[in-house]
Amino acid sequence: MATRATVPAGRPDGPGAPTAPDAGAADLEVELLDAVPSPVSLFGRALRAKGRSTLSSDDLPATRLVVPDAGWTTRELAAYARLCGYPLGGPVPSTWLHVRTFGLQMKLMTAHDFPLAVLGLVHITNRWRMHAPVAPDAEPTFTVWADGLAAHPKGVLVTLAARAEVGGDLVWEGWSDYLARGATLVGQATDQSTPGGSAAASVGSIDAASLPQRARWRFGADAGRRYAGVAGDANPIHLCAPTAKAFGFKRAIAHGMFTAARAVAALGPRVPVAHEIEVQFGKPLFLPSTVDLRASSVAPGDRPARPTELAVTAKDPSIVHMTGVVRALE
Repeated sequence: MATRATVPAGRPDGPGAPTAPDAGAADLEVELLDAVPSPVSLFGRALRAKGRSTLSSDDLPATRLVVPDAGWTTRELAAYARLCGYPLGGPVPSTWLHVRTFGLQMKLMTAHDFPLAVLGLVHITNRWRMHAPVAPDAEPTFTVWADGLAAHPKGVLVTLAARAEVGGDLVWEGWSDYLARGATLVGQATDQSTPGGSAAASVGSIDAASLPQRARWRFGADAGRRYAGVAGDANPIHLCAPTAKAFGFKRAIAHGMFTAARAVAALGPRVPVAHEIEVQFGKPLFLPSTVDLRASSVAPGDRPARPTELAVTAKDPSIVHMTGVVRALE
């Protein structure tokens, strides 16, 4: 069941910027939902969705999806924490809030007025800001909307934005960038910047091979299915070789946000309570694979002032699956 209202859209101007509504942004109609949809329930619609190859900047749906009091069960949170390597107890991981908003992303991307075919999109970057701790028994209000289109050397980037509020206070916000390969954005020159104030080049320019190795992990052939079980992202490219081959991959590939969550969890207390994290996904991580976590060192007096650079690579560090930066929010 859903109801509609109209509220102003907003976009922060850079890292740590306030999230007050942007006076220059168009108003967005809000669709209130009773619960976050299961992503799995929307994949049938995703398979049928058709996309366009030529777009303009006003082609995105002018709708915000909002779910008040969207909690989770202790079992769901514990299963995610165990799989990704987070400790049980204490505030929820910031990556968990991305997982909990993914169903709203899927609903938005499978709507009739979304201009791109969701299963043809490539998840290339993610960034999020954790403004305050969120208790395991919290029931945040989640909001998701399409934040913008941008030209890219390989096509068009679409950015989906999300936020979580507890008691009316913003506790978390995130942006997911997806690439529509081969698409064209009319009337806009290629721009490497993306909505949400991200400096994508900062993570893309990290020299992964120069970072010290911190851990070596073995991702089994079932890693995609296991993550889909706790996160709900059952995209066929992640599940097994036959379904991945149907979409042009030689084997199943690991979820980007599973790789990111494993890396962030491994940093442990080096991640400040209030933080901003940017990750950029590189070469597909085919399953099964052995990968290395690499991260910059932090002197005792540096934390949390100095950002932590991290990367996930193959045993050959020239093959980079993900780079990232963890910063403290002031």
